[in-house]
Amino acid sequence: MKSINKHLQNLDGIIQGNEHHYYLRVYYEDTDAGQIVYHTNFLKYFERARTSLLNLLNIDQVDLRKNHDINLVVRKANLIWHKPALLNDTILIKSCLKYAKNTSITINQQACRFSSMRGENQLLVSGTIQIVAINLDFKVKRINQILNCKFFQNK
Repeated sequence: MKSINKHLQNLDGIIQGNEHHYYLRVYYEDTDAGQIVYHTNFLKYFERARTSLLNLLNIDQVDLRKNHDINLVVRKANLIWHKPALLNDTILIKSCLKYAKNTSITINQQACRFSSMRGENQLLVSGTIQIVAINLDFKVKRINQILNCKFFQNK
């Protein structure tokens, strides 16, 4: 059982310094007839990476909602598409803190075509995502328990 848990740790990516790295593969379901990734899927990829980052930091979103009346929702997304991703590409999603406030976190994210052979990654999509904390009545809430985490502390 211990070896299975060790393998599952990699599902959430890794944190290197102040940056989270999350890898995924482009599947047929992600693409159009030309085998190009639908532009909206990058929002999903970025969301997966942010959720995986929280998992790595032991911040449980189910617990936040159930025990602290906190929901983390996207308030603003600003994305730029540079190049398309293609079927079977390996994509590296890089996430780092832009800044944090009492009730929100703004994260810079990039999707790159990963190339272990060439040693350089090709930028596909870049963006800034603002996440705000709200309660079940849609009122803004403080997120001190998240901001205490080193990853989310302003430099």
